[in-house]
Amino acid sequence: MAETAKPQMVDVEILRDFWDSECVRHPAGTIISVPVEAALDGIEKGAIRRAKKDGK
Repeated sequence: MAETAKPQMVDVEILRDFWDSECVRHPAGTIISVPVEAALDGIEKGAIRRAKKDGK
């Protein structure tokens, strides 16, 4: 049986509050890990940005 590959995850910073599909609120300033495709979509919408490592 073929194994399903896990999507590559990246850390991003939320720029404005949002509610996920389970109605859980994620406040601005929070760092979360999301799949790359979701990160690209969120960055295009201006909702998130790449989380910088070590505050740099």
